[in-house]
Amino acid sequence: MAKDLVVDRATFEDTTGVMGLSQIQDVTFTPALKVINEGYSRSAVWVRLKVDVPAGSGPLAVRIRPTLLDSATLYYPAAAGGEPELAIDVSARSAQKDTRIELPPGLSTVYLRAKSIGVLLIKTEVLTHDAAIEQDLQEALELGAVLSIYSVMSLVMLGLVWIRRDGLTVFIFIHLLVCVVLYFFLFGFIDHLITADWLHGKTATRLTIILNVLSFLLFMQSAQGHFGWMRLQKWTRCVAASFACVVVLFFVADRHLVLKWNALFGSMVIIALMCIFLILTLDIYKNKTLSVSTRLITGLLVISFFLFVCRSMLEVVGVIEGGEFLLRSPDWRGVFIPLAILGIQLQRDRSQSQQLLQQQIEKAVSEAQMQEQSKRLATQAQFLAMLMHEVKTPLSIIQFAVASMLRNRPPSSADAQRLDNIARAADDLNFIIDQCMEAEKVEQSDVPAKKAPVSLSSLISEMKQIPGYERVTLIGFDRIMVLTDFQYARIILSNLVTNALKYSWPESSVQLTVEPVHLGSTSGMNLRVSNTIGSAGRPDPLQVFTRYYRAEGAKKQMGAGLGLWLAHQLATKLGTELRCTCDDEWVHFEFTLERS
Repeated sequence: MAKDLVVDRATFEDTTGVMGLSQIQDVTFTPALKVINEGYSRSAVWVRLKVDVPAGSGPLAVRIRPTLLDSATLYYPAAAGGEPELAIDVSARSAQKDTRIELPPGLSTVYLRAKSIGVLLIKTEVLTHDAAIEQDLQEALELGAVLSIYSVMSLVMLGLVWIRRDGLTVFIFIHLLVCVVLYFFLFGFIDHLITADWLHGKTATRLTIILNVLSFLLFMQSAQGHFGWMRLQKWTRCVAASFACVVVLFFVADRHLVLKWNALFGSMVIIALMCIFLILTLDIYKNKTLSVSTRLITGLLVISFFLFVCRSMLEVVGVIEGGEFLLRSPDWRGVFIPLAILGIQLQRDRSQSQQLLQQQIEKAVSEAQMQEQSKRLATQAQFLAMLMHEVKTPLSIIQFAVASMLRNRPPSSADAQRLDNIARAADDLNFIIDQCMEAEKVEQSDVPAKKAPVSLSSLISEMKQIPGYERVTLIGFDRIMVLTDFQYARIILSNLVTNALKYSWPESSVQLTVEPVHLGSTSGMNLRVSNTIGSAGRPDPLQVFTRYYRAEGAKKQMGAGLGLWLAHQLATKLGTELRCTCDDEWVHFEFTLERS
């Protein structure tokens, strides 16, 4: 390790900024640490160094880190025990990085006057020639280690960006590059790599400090989105947008205020985000699917990264005195940033693998359930088909037997009435079975309707076979051709007429109205079946087309609740709509057919 010859340090803040060396020598200095952190101040800071110079040391190297002082002057004595009288301007970054002076053997006093529009973070060392060489070697080793780490991580991240092409990987890569550039700027290593003069100035370094906060916020908001913390992500994006404005203000406003605001507000935001991130990640590491060793290692890494970032930010805002840790923090980034990146990527891959496995399991379960349901429905359909077929056979025998017995009975006899009741019950059962069979055919069939020109008169004449049709009154002109599927239209109209006859008052009239309507660029015919509201009461228009729906009053009569549902399904297949409306006395069902 290079040995610093400074045995005592002290500081004095000149708030006027105009005091000279002669005035400074009579004021009281405050003892200071090796790294002096005065924060963001417009004052001039004087640093008094007492240097113990060994005999025969030759020219001494004076080095200031970081090399960001805008105005700096070095005062030192020309003779042993004399007062400082020689002055060197060390405002240039190259001069702050290394300036050679001659000091006589023994104890000498050196003064440094410094001003900066940025943070006044000053580490001043006085080294012999050999110690300076040792320090150069140490810095070269550090640079090589940092370059090795960041080069490998940059190549890895570049590959991940190319493969994944998502926001989180891109923002991690950007933040990694900004950290590398900031490290080169702060310690002056950029001089060895790039010869562009504008990169060697202080402006590029200070702009990179702001970009470092901005890139960190972008990286954090992307990580929050990855973990599903959407509300926190929106808040972080708003903060990142404000720091993007700070980048613009850096070029047009007072840079001292811009840098001060960036440091104070940026530090508080980063500390808040890190605290929230630590609390939220504790739930992640409770995940039992991760091994104990994995949770322990990643948890220690997260806590270490949290403590490292918070310690640096607290030194920036001045809550913690000192600056050695803050000055060396860019070195530690070479350890923590890659580890944090590695941890996030590993956790992300593990999370995606678990999600993929869960999706595959859910898909397999869903497919198994669908197969089981299809198999159950197929079995149920076979059973219902068999049951309906087997029931219709004895019903037919009962109907033939009743018809035969009625021939030998007087119509007014008690036996004839009982047989007539049996016949009506058999007809009702037969009607329900027919409706169930029709509903099963409609549900199982995907065959579209086959439309053809159909005469309305032939369609309506099919209704005459319905018992009680004599109560139906036809209103309108029926000698018109429509374009429809005859069987579908017949079933719809038959169910509507049967339903109207069944649920209206006995002996009341049922109206079948046929009237022309306009269907956009074509014309059509509207068929409306209207009946009085009977003992079953008014139906619910919102539920009347629901399968198996029957109003409370309708349950007193035989039925399955399939007729209107079946008519509605067939109307949809025809490309029309079955509608239900009610008024005080009547219930209306209507649908429209395209005119041929």
